[in-house]
Amino acid sequence: MPRPPARAQAITNALAARIVEGELAPGSWLPSERELAGQFAADRSTVRRAVRMLADQGLVVVHPGTGTQVRATGPVRRAAADITRQVGGWRGFHVSARQDGREPFTRTTVSEVAADAALARWLAVPVGTTVLRRARVQGVVGEPPVQTAITWVIMDVVAQLPVLRQVDTGPGGIYSRLEELGYRMLFEESVTCRPPRPDECDILQITADQPVLTLWRRGYDHNDRIVEVTHRVVVGDRHELIYRYGSGV
Repeated sequence: MPRPPARAQAITNALAARIVEGELAPGSWLPSERELAGQFAADRSTVRRAVRMLADQGLVVVHPGTGTQVRATGPVRRAAADITRQVGGWRGFHVSARQDGREPFTRTTVSEVAADAALARWLAVPVGTTVLRRARVQGVVGEPPVQTAITWVIMDVVAQLPVLRQVDTGPGGIYSRLEELGYRMLFEESVTCRPPRPDECDILQITADQPVLTLWRRGYDHNDRIVEVTHRVVVGDRHELIYRYGSGV
């Protein structure tokens, strides 16, 4: 996709930061084009382009003839431990979105693939090992996608749980199915930040200058064997990750 003008992108980034950090609260109005042009020492056409990019990111709503308003709903807030508990029929992203009063969606595809060198390292299996791949695009209804998530599961677990080959694995998803079989899972997660790849820009409806969070999560069984690995790519200003720590945890 075409690279946006650097000045407009800089203004977009600055305003997005003010929105995400709460300086511009949900439901509040952006300053006028004239005021923003003065603040950023830019012409009004550049400001207009920046505001349009903010709207494309789902951060603001442009009301023609009235002004531009920060969306009343902010990023989906997700506690890092959401996958370890089931709420109703859901875990993970769906729990977070529903707790924020929003309607989540997930688009899933399932296939078998051969592990390349990077995936083999994460799963601790030989390169070329066949694994089950479950790929999802997730977001909230009426807004651009929030994240992509791909889970790879080793085949002996799939043999025990053929339902993992289905798009719908039932209430609570794959982790509830594993628990029903007696698995007691332990998870570790690493988080980094990088520019998005071109295919991620297309899927997540973002520009090449919008950084994404990348999360790799390993799931271990009670024998400390890696049974699944999940890779998430999250649009930073659409999803807030929350971690809780304490000496008693």
